[in-house]
Amino acid sequence: MLDSVAWTDRYAREEGPVFLTGMQALVRLLVDKQRYDETDGAGDVNQTFITGYEGSPLGGFDLEVVAHLELLNERGRTVHQFGINEKTAASAILGSQYADSGDVDAFWYGKAHGTQWIPDETWLANLAGSNGRGSMVLLCGEDHRSKSSVSPGTSDWALRSSLVPIFYPASVAEIIELGMHAVHLSRWLGVVTAMKLVTPVCDGGSTIDLARTRVMPQRPAQYNKRFHPIVMALGALPMQQELVETKVPLIEAYIRDNHLNRVHWSDASGPVGIVTSGKSFVDVDQALQLLGTRVPTLHLRVSWPLDAEGIRRFATEQGLETVIVVEEPGPFVEEGVKAALLGVEGVRAVYGERDATGATLIPSFGEVDPEVLAQRLAPYLRTGAIAAVALTRFEQIASRRFRPVPAVSPMSCGGCPYNVFRDLKGEKPGGAIGCSSIRAIGAYDDGVRYIPTMGAGGSIYSGTALFNGNQHIYQYLGDGSFFHSGRGAIQSCVQGEVNITFLLLYNGAVALTGGQTPGGQRCVADVVDELLALGVKHVGIVGEVDHRPASERVHNFRLAQHPQALEQFREFAGTTAIILDKECATQKLRRNRRAGITPSRHIVIDEEICEGCGDCYRKSEGCAALYRVPTAFGDKTQIRQSSCDQDGLCIDGECPSFVSVIPAPGTTLKRQLPEQIIDKLPAPPVRNLLSDEQQIYTLYAVGRGGTGVVTISHVLAYAAMVDGLHVYLANNTGLAQKGGPVEAPIQFSRVHQPVFHRLVPGSADLYMGFDLFRAAESHNLRYADTERTVAVVSTTRIPTAEQNRHPEAEFPEPDGLREIVDTCTRSDDGVFLDTYWMAERLFGDTLFANVILLGAACQAGLLPVSAAAIEAGLVFNGKEADTNIQAFRWGRLAVADPQRLQDALGGVMPTATAAIQLQRVALGNGKARQLHDQALDTLDLPPEHAETISRRIRHLVDYQDLDYAARYVEIVKGVRNAERLHGFDSQLTETVAKSLHQLMTYKDEYEVARLLAHGEAEQRMIDRFDGKVRVERHLHPPALRWLGVGKIRVGTWTRPLMALLYRMRRLRGRPWDLFGLSACRRVERSLIDWYVELCARLVDSLDAENLERCTQIAAEAQKIRGFEVVKIEAAERVRREVDAQMVRLKSGSNDTVATHTVVHDATD
Repeated sequence: MLDSVAWTDRYAREEGPVFLTGMQALVRLLVDKQRYDETDGAGDVNQTFITGYEGSPLGGFDLEVVAHLELLNERGRTVHQFGINEKTAASAILGSQYADSGDVDAFWYGKAHGTQWIPDETWLANLAGSNGRGSMVLLCGEDHRSKSSVSPGTSDWALRSSLVPIFYPASVAEIIELGMHAVHLSRWLGVVTAMKLVTPVCDGGSTIDLARTRVMPQRPAQYNKRFHPIVMALGALPMQQELVETKVPLIEAYIRDNHLNRVHWSDASGPVGIVTSGKSFVDVDQALQLLGTRVPTLHLRVSWPLDAEGIRRFATEQGLETVIVVEEPGPFVEEGVKAALLGVEGVRAVYGERDATGATLIPSFGEVDPEVLAQRLAPYLRTGAIAAVALTRFEQIASRRFRPVPAVSPMSCGGCPYNVFRDLKGEKPGGAIGCSSIRAIGAYDDGVRYIPTMGAGGSIYSGTALFNGNQHIYQYLGDGSFFHSGRGAIQSCVQGEVNITFLLLYNGAVALTGGQTPGGQRCVADVVDELLALGVKHVGIVGEVDHRPASERVHNFRLAQHPQALEQFREFAGTTAIILDKECATQKLRRNRRAGITPSRHIVIDEEICEGCGDCYRKSEGCAALYRVPTAFGDKTQIRQSSCDQDGLCIDGECPSFVSVIPAPGTTLKRQLPEQIIDKLPAPPVRNLLSDEQQIYTLYAVGRGGTGVVTISHVLAYAAMVDGLHVYLANNTGLAQKGGPVEAPIQFSRVHQPVFHRLVPGSADLYMGFDLFRAAESHNLRYADTERTVAVVSTTRIPTAEQNRHPEAEFPEPDGLREIVDTCTRSDDGVFLDTYWMAERLFGDTLFANVILLGAACQAGLLPVSAAAIEAGLVFNGKEADTNIQAFRWGRLAVADPQRLQDALGGVMPTATAAIQLQRVALGNGKARQLHDQALDTLDLPPEHAETISRRIRHLVDYQDLDYAARYVEIVKGVRNAERLHGFDSQLTETVAKSLHQLMTYKDEYEVARLLAHGEAEQRMIDRFDGKVRVERHLHPPALRWLGVGKIRVGTWTRPLMALLYRMRRLRGRPWDLFGLSACRRVERSLIDWYVELCARLVDSLDAENLERCTQIAAEAQKIRGFEVVKIEAAERVRREVDAQMVRLKSGSNDTVATHTVVHDATD
């Protein structure tokens, strides 16, 4: 156990263990390089130059470097330069070698797609060589699973074409070790070297013994390298010859003399051996463990050039007849292995991508998982009962079948500027690399035409326009892509006279990779001038500042005028551009939080007025700050203030429920804290989770991006450090995963350092579901085992992007999803908590929900780290440590003393019987209560169904009058009588009661006035602040609607007017009802009669075989939600669907009622 773990340990500590993520390991490499120069080298510390272009999986490397530049400059000068793009950065690292000092170690970083773009620069640099003690190292990120890329990419072939040696770390620790060798090799021979850094290694994290990363490089021979400042024509041939004939053989010698490639399990017998490289070695290790066997394995940590001599020695010394090459993607190493073993005595076959029949053996695409390897390797190896059990278990897990669950996909951050440019009136735009690519997922109905390579969107359409009549399109283009390479696409469109409008988002951040400032960024005014100079015919600026005076070619618009800008530019011929000048919402929120800046207004939704129609979500194009909440009158929409940018796009929704709360200076949202401070708790049960020194404890956590799942994994990692454990984590995040799928597998060990990249099926000891949908996904549950795995899951209903946009989408009940999880885990030991509800009640913020679940897992004795260590990890994390510790303890209390928790939260919800009594009291002692009591007596319903009707009778009396409520009761009685006649329960009655009530209480001007007049909702909003506020409603009166004027803001002074308007409700539906003349009101009144007639038809058709279908049809009316045109369109859709269903009902067809949902296939 460590006495303490400090934030600075990761870079300051020189001995013992540290915890590092992949990005931190790269920065540690830079620090250790300086330490080597200072102590083991010549004593002169080389300067360091770092440049490149951010891209997954290296998206956070530059930010980590910039955050620690002060540290990196303590021993030697370190300079970081954001590259304009990969090519300019690659040229810059060669440029650093022209420094007279000759002591610059230059590092280039970028993803594989960038590596494939720079062979010309790399080849030139390799011929020129490094200068003096300098070096040139390429850090090449690779996303084989295409988790955060347009397409999977690899650097191997591009690097080999330039004769660049490729160091390939298999773990976080090897980043430091092999990175040091890459530097030393480049210093010695002058060659450009590279590190192949795959996503699992970059996104991973590990405890690392610093002693095992220390490097003492051995140079096989004396070599006097020369720097060639001029590489040109015939003069380059001797440089090429030197590289090919002298340097490459010396590289191979360096690999051998420094024992960079390793032979494992050499004492294993058998005619089969494995050659593998980098990350794939870890997969091979897991696969062999699963099969219960070991075979001689050569781990190539340098994948090019291959040490042919070492490969031949491995095959002959082990007496191999068959060699299997395992790599991803191949065949790259395989080609060299086959060449090296050609003619070697005894070796009969070398397999890799293909087997002896030509069929696929090792897949050459994507990532290769351990269980796939185990299945593919088993026929070639001597395996026994262990392998049979493992392979059978894989088959059993793969054969599981569950009901599908809604797919969780990324969504736009709250206030994302791209939301302004997403309502394109049905026109499908050209996509782009950047946050606009989220529009390509299924939750966005309109989508995009294509996703190009970075900056090339307009170039793609310049080819399309020749063959589609040059129809106009919009083309997304981020400012990062524009400064990177987008200018050429614009020029190609200008040259081709293409009818295209570039929608250029100037948000000041490359948001997908961490929010960096775009390299080469210039101000908006300069961009306008540049676009005009390129030949763009018209440039629009949408923002709050006029960066250029309006002219014949420059047009200024305010943010609220963006629809007019889009419409105007659609009519222009030729190549045009609209610049949206709006800061990245996420970066703005982060900056304001750090600075303690609070919003000047808070947008809130009045739950009582909200219809839950989803129009605000559509108007804001998938804003992640919007979420659905269940209420007694159906699901409604709310705004999560902690993630809202307050940009106001949702206010454009066709709805009068929006409220702006404007705080006075110094007034902020109250920071709610529990009344009780949890101090002492009983100790969690001792389960000896790591009693065996060889044992590894595996946690698999799933959730959604932006909620802190990765943060929880890091807290546990630091807790493991405090408790003296080894830990390895393999986070799986990907592109801007706001609301998207995130996984955080972690392994703990007491003695041996675990390393893995993908878990194997059924290997999880603890299955933590921070999101219920994600926890019920079949491809996550494949890691659970009914005898081994315990589940700790949040049961909160969190809508997906699809469900927010389409409120009629299926929303499975939590009990059904819990049942899915229970079938795959030890159901008797599972822990299920509504953590979001707890966090909201206790802290007023759902941000603490995940920490509450962490506390529950700890108190259940399901974590191998102590509660004290976890609290130390929360302090180490640094963000609201005291509140997080309390959230953690409340989670523990939920398991240790559930009754105390319920008491603290105000007890359980009132029973249905108690709720009915509350309605009776509210109705008074007159005829209204008499109607209520007689109705419930006559209907004779179960308490939960009776409460549904009780609440609605009271509402109808307030809505209109007693006669209106009585009409409702009579219709419901008719349905109930039909049910009784057939001996059915009250399922259909409850459904009709909900649907009919929803149609009868349409929110016209009188009803909205009633809800505004009583002021209860406004008071609840005011109570959320710690000082004075001003409340303004966003309303759209009919007169202004008819005149084409938008919403207006009104204050609380209108409350008496609203009370007067409510008293005029007696006019509703009568000839003097002027409000009732609108098209929407006529539709709403007709819907009541339509539904009454539908109920009569259903009652006439009702029998034992079609009860469920009749109930489904009766429920369709609940999809008619919203205001004005939104409700009219919904009514048309539902009536068409109901008509079709009634035809099928009459014909006896078994087709089910259609639902709008996107699901995961059960076999994923």
